[in-house]
Amino acid sequence: MRRMNALSSCAPLLALLAVLYFSLKTFYGLGTPPFGDESGHILGGLAIAKGDVLYRDYIDAHGPLIFILSWCVGLFADFHHAYLMRLVPIVCTIGTAVVVFCSPILQKNSARYLAVGMWLTAMGAQWTLQAFNMDSYWTVGGDLLGGVIALVILPLFLGADIGRWQARCGGACLFLLPLTAYSFAPTAVLLALSVLAVRRSGSERVIPNLLAGAGGALAVCLIWMVFYGDLGGMIAYHFVANQFYYAPYIDVGLKPLVLSFIPSLHHDALVQSLATICFYCGSILLFAASRHRLAVMLLLGAILMTQVRGAIGFQDGAFVMGALTLCVLMLVWVTQSREIVGILVAGLFCIMFVLGLRQATSSPYEMNREQQRQVGFHPTRENTDVGFVKVIQKYSTPQERILVIPYNPDVYIYAGRLSMKKYHEYLPWEADYARHPWFGYERDLCVDLPNDRPPVIYFDDYRVWGRWSAADYMSCVLKILARDYQRDPVEKSVYVRRDRLDRDAAKALNPALKLQNIH
Repeated sequence: MRRMNALSSCAPLLALLAVLYFSLKTFYGLGTPPFGDESGHILGGLAIAKGDVLYRDYIDAHGPLIFILSWCVGLFADFHHAYLMRLVPIVCTIGTAVVVFCSPILQKNSARYLAVGMWLTAMGAQWTLQAFNMDSYWTVGGDLLGGVIALVILPLFLGADIGRWQARCGGACLFLLPLTAYSFAPTAVLLALSVLAVRRSGSERVIPNLLAGAGGALAVCLIWMVFYGDLGGMIAYHFVANQFYYAPYIDVGLKPLVLSFIPSLHHDALVQSLATICFYCGSILLFAASRHRLAVMLLLGAILMTQVRGAIGFQDGAFVMGALTLCVLMLVWVTQSREIVGILVAGLFCIMFVLGLRQATSSPYEMNREQQRQVGFHPTRENTDVGFVKVIQKYSTPQERILVIPYNPDVYIYAGRLSMKKYHEYLPWEADYARHPWFGYERDLCVDLPNDRPPVIYFDDYRVWGRWSAADYMSCVLKILARDYQRDPVEKSVYVRRDRLDRDAAKALNPALKLQNIH
């Protein structure tokens, strides 16, 4: 009896330790350095909360869901507390952990504790390494994918009963996937087809509840977009611009996909390698356990479609989380009738992630653990100690907008300023879109900048991806800078509008004020 009591306490203990471990990692995740893509989402959430319309005033290439979630936090956050936006991935991931715990395929509480313990430990080990801590679409997409797998897909394949609320939550997750990023639409379609491919008693009752959940999510998002977004702009700047103008600049295809599924011991590939092992393990177990082979193949194809870029960096986040959810639930399902085996498997699984990733380098910053410690804890926020921030704040008021080009959204957050309407960056593929806008959704900095000159422009003339300089795709902006702006002699990236300099010089009774001009 004592032995059985000891065994029964192992699973809750593992879950408790995993919760504490994950909590510690999420706390440290609030203080890692900012990253461009994330900063764009933070800025967008704050801009929309202050009255901007998504895809009209604030234009970004990413899907609307991450901005809806960031807007929610932006209602009570500001530039000085921008790090609070990282509550978005924390809350979404905790929600997915609850979903894993409540998966219908788990019939015993001990199995549920083991599953959530394994899942949270693995996520904690990867949290800052693969940028899951950041306010971005890859974490949200992975959470949604994990939700569909845990609540609907695996229960259907393995003959478990699916409750009404579980099916409706799964339907909402399924519908929201394409709103996270349109590139997740093929994944959502394959997941839906895998549901239709299952032929077993009671499966037909799941579909109405799936549709009800999807309809509820659709209604909420449409209502939000009516008030805070532009549907036509979403098509133009999220779908058209990405598919026809950005896609040629990135490496998407079968070769990078295949290469990313070859496990490697390179420090920068350890997270993807463990995810690949999880994918292989979960796939084999599912093929062996389910007789719905076509549906299983569709599910595996859906997970693979989240990895079409063949990334080993943060862009593989949705794949990592999908593979992890599949593997954890299948391992626990297979061993739930053998408690001792389940505990041993869970322990080995957690050790594999915690120890296996100790030598991994972080995806966004390419830093190892020691380098991350040296950087310290620095939450993303307005920072008036930075030199260029002092210049920006001197020549612009908090109500005025500035422009940062080609791309560095961190500057807006540090300076506590919103971006010029329609532009928080300008990159080569956006200049390509400007030459062929979609149905009147024009966005050309060469046209708009002369008519709306911000008081300050932050211009860092680096080569985008080491290849394209500003002179290659926005020479018109350089002419405007030379004609209408003057360069700060100390903060070389800051350009101040000449009339603003003249006004401030007159106020200071300092007519001798001269600043170095561009080139």
